[in-house]
Amino acid sequence: MTVMAAWKQNLRLAARTASVSWPGIAQLRQRLYQARFRAGRYHCGNSGRYDSFQAAERALPAGLAGFDHTAMADIDHYTTMAGGFEPMPATEYPVLLWLRGALDDGARTLLDLGGYVGHAFRQYDRYLAFPDEFRWTVFDLPHITQAGQALSARHPTPRLRFTNTVDDGCGMDILLAAGSLQYLPENYLHERLNAWRKRPRHVIVQRTPLHMRQSFVTIQSVITRTGQVSFCPYSVAARARFIDGLLVLGYELVDSWEKARRLDVPFHPECHVETYSGLYFRLRS
Repeated sequence: MTVMAAWKQNLRLAARTASVSWPGIAQLRQRLYQARFRAGRYHCGNSGRYDSFQAAERALPAGLAGFDHTAMADIDHYTTMAGGFEPMPATEYPVLLWLRGALDDGARTLLDLGGYVGHAFRQYDRYLAFPDEFRWTVFDLPHITQAGQALSARHPTPRLRFTNTVDDGCGMDILLAAGSLQYLPENYLHERLNAWRKRPRHVIVQRTPLHMRQSFVTIQSVITRTGQVSFCPYSVAARARFIDGLLVLGYELVDSWEKARRLDVPFHPECHVETYSGLYFRLRS
């Protein structure tokens, strides 16, 4: 290492140390980040740590909140791509594997919890060729399901349906939660399953951040393709508690896998999540 390179390295180290030890520097950095975050400068950026989903809701910056508005229902993104939908990512193949097994087990109904405009159905159908009697029901917010129905009008199929009533999942064979649980309170899935007289035999959780030690909620900013910014609570459950909650309901954990995606909350290093989780549960006989 040259003298100049060593000097620059020491200068960077001193700067990092100063940001912690010099009075006011850390607070200034946090205020600058908060100002940029609230101005919508970060897509999928995170801010703050909160003890509950409701506390994060109360702390949302001014502007659009959540996903129930037209800015978040961008079906043109899907219809303008070649073939209408993106190629299957490699990390989705465990879901294909367990969906195939559920179909072979006789499953014919599925609730897609927070399934947006039904894009997962169209992706998986390419590989699994769902039978004519199969019914895939997307539960989501009204603006989103309206967009999904509009997309289905362009590409009709009787196998895909939409609902704004999550309890329509009672009695279905499969529940899929792919990238949606983090936008719901921590115990939402467990509470719904507990309330249902007949629970789905198969539960597949995909692309979900789970922390190895603790639960917390942060706030995420999402920049839409039209440039609008929406803020929403972003929930991270403690992994062991999340799994144990499903075991208590009569499920067994059959498989788990990871997606290479990190979660960081600036100024809260204790909230770091190294990878997102996939899990497959089956109801014990």
